[in-house]
Amino acid sequence: MKLKKLTPQFVKYIPKEIEAGIIYISMEFATATHKCCCGCGSMIVTPFSPTFWKLYFDGESISLRPSIGNWSFPCQSHYWINRNEVQWDRQFSDEEIHSVRNLASLEREMYRRGRSTEQTEETEAPAKVYVRETWWHRLKRHLFR
Repeated sequence: MKLKKLTPQFVKYIPKEIEAGIIYISMEFATATHKCCCGCGSMIVTPFSPTFWKLYFDGESISLRPSIGNWSFPCQSHYWINRNEVQWDRQFSDEEIHSVRNLASLEREMYRRGRSTEQTEETEAPAKVYVRETWWHRLKRHLFR
């Protein structure tokens, strides 16, 4: 049964046994964990960082960005967590999953290069990378300005 809502629970440590319908958030370890909202029972771990997920807390509810794409699990469910609500999205094709993973890997690499302490003014700037803008890129740009 697909969940429609998650209840946030702020904890220091993620418990060994997690309950469906609860998203456990550890600010100390910058991560959130919950059982997949499709009901398959898979444990979903979302680390917070500039290149992975971002947690938004308004004092009452949480949102995570970007979406949760469980493409490594048999269910391959895809959903958003927005103000504790689970908003279901369509499943991606294998080609779309591959593209999203490549884009995420590229973003992490570019972030890592930009944060490198070894770079100096004498170091050559990395070559510009041009990615063909797809509907996913446009949606991502629109949602995460």
